[in-house]
Amino acid sequence: MKIESLPRTIAAAIGIAMILGGLLLGIWAFTQWDRPTGASNQPTTADVQAESLEAQTGNLTSTEQTNTSSGLQNSMADATQADRATDTPTPAGLLVLTVEENVPAEFQQILAQLALSGTIPLTTTSDAGPPTLRIATDTSSGEPIYRSLFAVATRFDVVETDIAADAVYALWQSTPPPENRYTQIAVISDTLPSLVALLGEAGEAVTGYADTDAVTNAVWADRGTLTLLPFEQLIPELTALKVDGQTPVENDNLFNVDGYPFVLDVYAQILDPVAPVDPVLAEIIAASGGSNRRSNNLTVIAMTGVTAMVRLTAQQMDLYGPLWAVEYVSDTLAAADLTVISNEVPFVPGCTTNTAPDNLTFCSPPEYMTAFEAMGADLIGLTGNHQNDYGRNATLTSLQIYEDAGLPVYGGGPNKEEAFKPLYIEHNGNRLAFLGANSYGPPFAWATDNGPGSTVFDLNIMSATIRNIKARDLAEVVLAELQYQESYDVTPLFDQRQTFLALSRTGADIVTGIQSHVPQSFEFEEGSLILYGLGNFLFDQMQGTTREGMVIKHTIYDGRHLSTQILTTLIYDYGQPRWTTGEERQKTLNRVFGASYWERP
Repeated sequence: MKIESLPRTIAAAIGIAMILGGLLLGIWAFTQWDRPTGASNQPTTADVQAESLEAQTGNLTSTEQTNTSSGLQNSMADATQADRATDTPTPAGLLVLTVEENVPAEFQQILAQLALSGTIPLTTTSDAGPPTLRIATDTSSGEPIYRSLFAVATRFDVVETDIAADAVYALWQSTPPPENRYTQIAVISDTLPSLVALLGEAGEAVTGYADTDAVTNAVWADRGTLTLLPFEQLIPELTALKVDGQTPVENDNLFNVDGYPFVLDVYAQILDPVAPVDPVLAEIIAASGGSNRRSNNLTVIAMTGVTAMVRLTAQQMDLYGPLWAVEYVSDTLAAADLTVISNEVPFVPGCTTNTAPDNLTFCSPPEYMTAFEAMGADLIGLTGNHQNDYGRNATLTSLQIYEDAGLPVYGGGPNKEEAFKPLYIEHNGNRLAFLGANSYGPPFAWATDNGPGSTVFDLNIMSATIRNIKARDLAEVVLAELQYQESYDVTPLFDQRQTFLALSRTGADIVTGIQSHVPQSFEFEEGSLILYGLGNFLFDQMQGTTREGMVIKHTIYDGRHLSTQILTTLIYDYGQPRWTTGEERQKTLNRVFGASYWERP
């Protein structure tokens, strides 16, 4: 077990200690609690001491043990020194808390914040009386009050996203099986006590780092490095792997926490049966949410590439029924919280199928809406350049069909003013803004002052809109998409890349290219994700890489873009996408990742 430099951790602990030293004196008891008369005049002493990790890890030095002590314990000890310096007695009526070192760091921080705020009468000083509560991770310690999930992750550009729990356990203990493709585990040093409690003694393959950024650098520097991160500390540059088929970045439709192996439960043991503990525990659970992965703060967004149910795709749907096209993908898409379909063409009553290969005037009959229903479509992007192929009146009819189906739209609308407006969605407390535009044209596809169509792209207008959203706090996560010029190459056009980068720099959290009929590369810009093109989803192109597509699943948690998954598809029979694994997935992603722009080492 190795520990890298910890300057940020130490600085953070010092900062917390300074705050606690000044504010701990203000902790007071609720008036509804019975308080003993008088207060102790004795100086305070820290009841919570840093436990040695030597017995658990075996090969940690005393310096390393000190560096991995919890921020709460160090802060409370420093605060006690401040109490002694001012000779201030400990307030009476406080519930005395004992916190074991392996309790997750994020939960210890919550306890410290509650003590600081005076929300509950809580202290860790022994002079306030004998311990009232013991917080620990062993199952003999009373009732469970908190659950901490760790995600197994690696660098974003990974093709194989499945791993066995046994392989992770073996690597942690430095006994990986010969076929294990990973040789190292990078963790945040502050999480070591919790991980040792969860996984046992850490072997030589495990290295501790100061923070998430340092861990991410280590993972990107070596393809053989995994990380075990607290769920809420994931960032988009990391891919959360599926452990025995499960990943916590999915919503509860596809994730079962009770069957996930890397979960550490926290228990509260009541040491004083007559103390008024229940209200305090209720306040602690409420403040923590009971977990670092709360289902009611999580949103999974699924986004598709080019959708044009026309020509040979339409012929197949006419022959086998509209559900034929989405037979293999509908269940997965419907399981997302928000499924976003970029539909290139209008729904036109009486539309007939034209299979001519040179036919570029597109429409779909309203009956095809059943395919959208099967996929659980929630939002429709209108940036496609075929929106007005059958005239503006037909586009208005198509917009009415969406409205009748309860499907909000963005990237287009009944007129220019409406088309420019972002679509605001709030789900599970996550405030999202969707906006899009068509930069390629043709001009008749664009909305006008009085006519419908896609949004004409203006970099200044879209950039100002994004900045306004962020400045006015109208949304926490902004998703921008563009219908750009088609190139049929994995590498974006030069001006395409510059435009997408500009949108990212103005504050868009996710920028997506919808135009491309082949999968295109990725890029991260200061933490924001750029997807230059997703490729075809529902379309009849069967030539080479036009069969390939990517469905993207973004996980938003507690108002932040946390993670992104890449699902790969291959079109069969001129319009039926199927999920790919193995060689086909590797072929697609190796090409896409190889053309991507990575800033990490």
